[in-house]
Amino acid sequence: MSNNQLRYIILAGLFAIPFVPLIVSSSLFFPFITGKAFVFRILVEIIFGCFLILAVRDESYRPKFSWIFVALLGFLVVLGVADFFGENSFKAFWSNFERMEGFITLLHLGAYFMILSSVLKTEELWNKLLATSLGASAIMAIYSFFQLAGKITINQGGVRVDGTLGNASYLGIYMVFHIFFASLLFVRSKEKWQKILLGIIALMDLIVLYFTATRGAILGLVGGVLITFIFLVLKSSKGDKIRKIAWVGIVGLIVFMGLFFALKNTPFVNNSPVLSRFASLSVSEIQTQGRYFVWPMAWKGFLEKPILGWGQEGFNFVFNKYYDPRMYNQEPWFDRAHSTPLEWLIAGGALGFLSYVSIFFSLLYYIFKTKEDLLKKEEKAVILGLLSAYIFNNLFVFDQISSYILFFTVIAYIHFHTPVLASSWWDKISAKIKNKILNEKSKPILEAGILILTIAILYFVIYVPWRQNKDLLAVLKLNNEGKIGTIEDYQRPLSSYAMGFSESLEHVSQTAIAVAGNPNAPEDLKQKLFETVDKAFNKQLERVPNDARYRLFYGLFLSRFGWYGKAIEQLEEAKKLSPNKQQIYFELANNLLADNKPTEAMQVIKTAYELEPAYEEARFVYGLVLLAGGNRSLSDEILGEVPESKIIFDNRYISALLALKQFPEIIELAKKRIKLDPGNLEHRITLTAAYLQAGRRQEAIQTLEEIIKLDPTFKEKGDYYISEIKAGRNP
Repeated sequence: MSNNQLRYIILAGLFAIPFVPLIVSSSLFFPFITGKAFVFRILVEIIFGCFLILAVRDESYRPKFSWIFVALLGFLVVLGVADFFGENSFKAFWSNFERMEGFITLLHLGAYFMILSSVLKTEELWNKLLATSLGASAIMAIYSFFQLAGKITINQGGVRVDGTLGNASYLGIYMVFHIFFASLLFVRSKEKWQKILLGIIALMDLIVLYFTATRGAILGLVGGVLITFIFLVLKSSKGDKIRKIAWVGIVGLIVFMGLFFALKNTPFVNNSPVLSRFASLSVSEIQTQGRYFVWPMAWKGFLEKPILGWGQEGFNFVFNKYYDPRMYNQEPWFDRAHSTPLEWLIAGGALGFLSYVSIFFSLLYYIFKTKEDLLKKEEKAVILGLLSAYIFNNLFVFDQISSYILFFTVIAYIHFHTPVLASSWWDKISAKIKNKILNEKSKPILEAGILILTIAILYFVIYVPWRQNKDLLAVLKLNNEGKIGTIEDYQRPLSSYAMGFSESLEHVSQTAIAVAGNPNAPEDLKQKLFETVDKAFNKQLERVPNDARYRLFYGLFLSRFGWYGKAIEQLEEAKKLSPNKQQIYFELANNLLADNKPTEAMQVIKTAYELEPAYEEARFVYGLVLLAGGNRSLSDEILGEVPESKIIFDNRYISALLALKQFPEIIELAKKRIKLDPGNLEHRITLTAAYLQAGRRQEAIQTLEEIIKLDPTFKEKGDYYISEIKAGRNP
């Protein structure tokens, strides 16, 4: 293959990557994440292989020196070391289907940067790439407009548009990047029609950004634009037209923000789903968000491992260990700190964070130091505004594949515009590589090796996890459709310890519980499925013994199959790893009760209650365990602060009374249910059963007759029950 052919393949791949965010693969588990990541990786792996061959043949395609390149390389090295020594080095490298990040993604992004900065050698090519990305954003905007019109479902639900990214926050920063891309091309364009088209696309993206209602992205855009204008004011001479425009922009933004604060309590703002989100921003609102609890946990995690952190994907260990019991009404599991600086402090410690920050310092260095002939002040201003908006947004969220692609595109773009600098050590390294590795004799061998390596990477990085993803989705479909598969169906996702093993284990174990409760499932299948999942849990915990999440899941699994003693062992270990998480205490108490250990169960659930007395569920469960344990007076005291509706309608309370044979109370409870919810006939059936248990057979018959009157379709079954009761039997 000729050099030109290799170059065209590389360019085709690079110009296809801007369309990756548009991919939604409904045939994969986590369709908004996995499809994009797999396609991005395939494209990068293929074009990187072509790039390496091209670089072997032609030294003009080899990377040039810049401090950006050094900073990025340093970042990758530090994170690689941090991941190797991380709490779960396997997951730190591979990540999982839900995130598709890990060190493997950083390597792909690093390769993407190297290809971009080495192959796109002209302003014309860069303009075309940015224009292509803007074209993709226009398609995303049109898709989002259809969501706003109700023609396409908003994936998150509600009114916050999310495009093909499945998350409004992801779409928000995506649009911010492209608004600045449009601005960058606008200041470089000379044709009027180009400026008009760029203005239209920027306006479309701005409208979509507004309807994402993403506060970090929108405020980041406002701040970024303000930084752009300030830079232009400072760098432009007096009387310069662009300086006057910048002053108008600054004044306009200040007036706009002033008007918003003046009108934020008006009906116009309060009735707007978007504007009201900004108007409601306050300290009290922040205290109800997950970040309010998660950020202090992340800081504690950093202080525990301050040098190299926990490795990527390590935040779940921090979350479990430092879980705040006040988070009972939040998501049960956080695997991200929801702040990029904190993410890198956790993933790489101080070294990882500093290496990440060094990338921005190197970018700023070249923005301010590069001469006008390489980057005009207007271009510098736009790029500076973009970086400011991106940094501000990332204070409150984390990156994902779409924002990563755009950020690394910007890094490569600035690197392309850096001046060619002499570096003795860089030149020495290059000379040694050229003389010892890239000589004429070794080139054919290197090219063959690159081809073989590319094929191997495609197999292990793409095919193996893709196949596992498909196998897992097949199991989930069986479960959703209520079908029973073969044992091979359930074993396939767990057959190898690949990227999606832990997620497959989680979902297959839940499916196994469902199959165990299905009377139509063969007994030998249930036994084999139990053995398969049990073996997989032991493999997972052997590799990652300090993961409270999977200790809990294993305990749940064992409990549902009646292995209460073994379940208690796993739940005790989970409690040690996450001592403040009430869910673990709930499950432990249930298993202790099932294992005839009411005293221990009472003590466990008391601890869960005392962790956060405001947690209604903990109070309710504590009251039930006290009731089951015979401490009726304390149970009544604890349950006295639980809403009466929960006492009346939660079946767990009736179950506790049933175990104590408190039939009169059950009868009164059922009557209250009927009074409050007269249309639900199940309450009358509960009342009938309670009458029978209490020996009040005539009242049971009367209740059944009432049901027949209310629902004639129940007559045949009701008459049968009545006849059985009259015959002295309990149907």
